[in-house]
Amino acid sequence: MAVIVHRCACEHLDHVHAAAPDKDGNRRCSMAGCRCVDSQPGAPEIIPTWSTGTSPFGPALPNPDIVPPGTNDGPGIGRACDCNGCQTLYRAETALVGVGR
Repeated sequence: MAVIVHRCACEHLDHVHAAAPDKDGNRRCSMAGCRCVDSQPGAPEIIPTWSTGTSPFGPALPNPDIVPPGTNDGPGIGRACDCNGCQTLYRAETALVGVGR
């Protein structure tokens, strides 16, 4: 599957930042060595995810289906964002192929 995400200014995906703000109101990055103290998410973007088909030991294959915004843990990153920007990008991308997913 492909998933729509936000990337922080530190270049890590937004989902690796704390889900809730700390006592200072910041959502710190959890990636080792990253000095980002607060999430600064950018515009939505589509990133690929992979499938091994029916066998968990098969080769990794690209799976271009886009996970709908708001889906919980479809690609293994928790709940996919469902903000207006993500919804708009999803509609635009799925309209391009003429398939409502």
